[in-house]
Amino acid sequence: MWLILLVIVTGMLGPRINGLFLISIRHERILLVRGRIPPSLLAAFADILRVAHIARGTVRAVRGPWHTHLVIRGIDDGTAQRLGNVFGIHPLHELRAAPPLADGNFGQLLGWTWLAWFLLRR
Repeated sequence: MWLILLVIVTGMLGPRINGLFLISIRHERILLVRGRIPPSLLAAFADILRVAHIARGTVRAVRGPWHTHLVIRGIDDGTAQRLGNVFGIHPLHELRAAPPLADGNFGQLLGWTWLAWFLLRR
């Protein structure tokens, strides 16, 4: 019983351990769901994604053993390259020193994308 519970919790929290931030894009709007990001980087991402007219996607920053990289889903290769270029000029210490999300909703606190978007509409 305890082993099953441990596997479930590890499966839910495992991908979040090395994650720096998670951004969700819906209907050309951008939402920081989890983590910390410098305001200048978030504004640059918003500009790139607005110009690209992305309807739905995610951008996640992940720490690896030797470097930090982006995991991008639902976004074309050209836009992903531009996001990576902007992300590459921000060092890791700047990402870690970013201010925490001050006025996030309950979905952002939990890191659940669907709930964060649902509560944002209200």
